[in-house]
Amino acid sequence: MAVNTELLYQRLQAQGGAFTTDTRNIRPGDIFFALKGPSFNGNSFAAQALEQGAAWVVIDEPQAGLNERFMLVEDVLETLQALAAFHRRAIPGLRVIGITGSNGKTTTKELLKVAIASHYRCWATPGNLNNHIGVPITLLRMPLDTEVAVIEMGANHPGEVMPLCEIAQPDLGVVTSVGKEHLEGFGSLEAIIETECELYKYLAETGGQAFVHYENADLMAYTAKMRSAIYYGESKEADCVGRLLDADWQLRFQWENSYRLMLRAPQVETKLYGRYNFVNLLAAACVARHLSVPYHKINEALASYEPANNRSQLLELHGNRIILDAYNANPHSMQAAVENLAGIRSSQRVAVFGDMFELGDAAEAEHLALLTLMQEQGIEEALLCGPLFGAHAHAFPAYKFYQDLPGLKAAQPLSLFKDAVILVKGSRGMAMEKYVTSD
Repeated sequence: MAVNTELLYQRLQAQGGAFTTDTRNIRPGDIFFALKGPSFNGNSFAAQALEQGAAWVVIDEPQAGLNERFMLVEDVLETLQALAAFHRRAIPGLRVIGITGSNGKTTTKELLKVAIASHYRCWATPGNLNNHIGVPITLLRMPLDTEVAVIEMGANHPGEVMPLCEIAQPDLGVVTSVGKEHLEGFGSLEAIIETECELYKYLAETGGQAFVHYENADLMAYTAKMRSAIYYGESKEADCVGRLLDADWQLRFQWENSYRLMLRAPQVETKLYGRYNFVNLLAAACVARHLSVPYHKINEALASYEPANNRSQLLELHGNRIILDAYNANPHSMQAAVENLAGIRSSQRVAVFGDMFELGDAAEAEHLALLTLMQEQGIEEALLCGPLFGAHAHAFPAYKFYQDLPGLKAAQPLSLFKDAVILVKGSRGMAMEKYVTSD
C-alpha cells in the first residue's frame, strides 16, 4: 500500500531528517529514495540499501521487494519534491530567497549566504544543487531552526524554473541575468528570458518581493508592470544604488539605499574579480538590507568573501596573475570576461579559453563572434582549446589553437609566461582549470 506525504515526512523526521539518494554514502538510519534516471534505477538497489543500514527505502516499483521497511509511492522523485515543499512549509517564519539567471546565480547565492548568515540562521544551496533533484534535496536538508534560506534554481530547457518555485515557494527572488546559455536546450534567447523570469511571475502571483537589476533592459521590460519590485543598479533612480570604484583586479565599490547617501558611503574592498561581479555584489547587498541585516555586517561579509571552485578565483603562479574562471562558460559570460580582461592594466594579457558547449546550431557563429570580439578588444595573445574554436583557426593567425587540453599544456605550459595576467575559462566539460595544475 502506498504511503502519503505526511506519514513519510513523520518517518523522515523520526530519523532526524537523515536521507540519501545514493547507496554509496548510506549511513545507518538513513531513508533511501530510489530515484530513477536515463542510465540508473534506484529501485534495483533498494534491498542493498537496507543491508547497508537504511531504516527505510522509498520505491515506486513493487518488484523491488516489499516488506515493512519498504515504502511504496507512485513516483519517488515527485514524492521527494512533495516532501521538500512540506518541509519548507513546516518551518515557522522561514523566508526563502530564490535565485536564478543565466550567469552569476551561484556567486550571488554565495554572497547572499555570507551576508544573511552574519545576522540570521541561514541555509543555502550547497554547490550547484539547483535542478529538479538538487532543489528538493537542498530543502529537505534544511535545519528546522533556519530563518532564511537562499535557494539557487537552474534551468536547461523552457519552463523549468516555475516547478522549482512551486517546490521552494520563495518569498523573495533575484534573476541575476539573462543571456545565451544552454541554447541547445532552450532554442532561443526569448525562451531563456521567459523561463528565467518565471521566478518573477511566481512572486507576482504569490505576493512575493522581486529584486531587479535596473540596467538590464530585458528584466526591466519583463517587470515593468510589477507593483512592488525593488531595483538595484548604478542609476540614481534605483532603490539600491551602487558605484564601482575599481575593477582592475579586486573590486572596490560603494552602495546605499539612495544616490545621495551612496556618495558618502564607506568603500567596500572585496576579494572578487571582474566588473561583471559588481552587479552580483549589489544584488546581495540589496536583498540583505531589505531583510534588515545591519549595513556594517553586510559590508564586512561581502569584503570577506573569497571565491572558490574555479569561479573568479585569483591566483599567483610562476610570477603570473591568474584569473581562474573555469567552472563554466557561455557566450554572455565569455563576452564579459573578455571585456574585463581588456580593461586590466598589464603589459601582457593572455586569454586561455576552452570550447563553449550546449550551443546547438549557434555554436559556430558564437565561437566566431567571440574570437572577433577578442581581436577588437585588443587581446593579442590567446590560447584556444577544442575543435569548436579550432574550426576558425585559419581566420585568426595571431592566436594559437589546440585540439585538446593535453596538447595545449605540452606546447604552452603556464611556466612559459612571466608577469602576465592570464584568464582561464571554458565550459565545464573542458576542465580548463587543469591548465593551472600539475596533473
